[in-house]
Amino acid sequence: MITLYSGLVVRQPLVEDLIPAFEAATGERIVATFEPTTVLLDRIADGERPDLFLGVSASAHDLAAQGILDAATIADIAVSAVGFARLAGTREPSGDTEEAFLQYLRDSRVAYTLSGASGMHLMSVLRERDLLDGVDERAVRFSAGLTAEAVLDGRADVAIQQVSELRSVPGPHVVAPIPHALQSYGRFAIGAGVHAPASALAFAATLTEERAQQAFASVGLSAP
Repeated sequence: MITLYSGLVVRQPLVEDLIPAFEAATGERIVATFEPTTVLLDRIADGERPDLFLGVSASAHDLAAQGILDAATIADIAVSAVGFARLAGTREPSGDTEEAFLQYLRDSRVAYTLSGASGMHLMSVLRERDLLDGVDERAVRFSAGLTAEAVLDGRADVAIQQVSELRSVPGPHVVAPIPHALQSYGRFAIGAGVHAPASALAFAATLTEERAQQAFASVGLSAP
């Protein structure tokens, strides 16, 4: 059995394609836990030791510096952009400029996550412009999870998260990247624990191959 701690950003291609393909080809079993990187890091700080960690690249290298991951196994596998989701046919930003998007957020009920990289980036952007308190008056704030669910069930008008995470939620919503001026591009890496079995290293290696890159691209991720 291989234990994998992974960020939500790659959940869909892993669950629907890459993990089943590896299990079928090798007979190995992968037990995956999907949470924002910050949540996974808290669990590791509490003493948990998965065979594989897939999360923000800088965090993987930090874990290697602590002696938890083997630095030689760390490899960047994808780059993600922050996006927004809304129901088809609903109000959208008046243009693709920074100001148009910020006005859109001011006029909307916004769903975002408090623990994911996208939510922390959004809070930083809004705080720098003295807009956070105003947006938070009507915001739906997730401790973790997929924010597009709040758009689909009517709690929010717009959801902010990584593009791939927004796309992983089935339903009649439209997903697009936020304007470049407000963007934060995140690099995600896979790394193996210092005592990880050879089977874990073999699975990690598959995530750098062409099949994996195509699966990542299908949900809006770019090659590193």
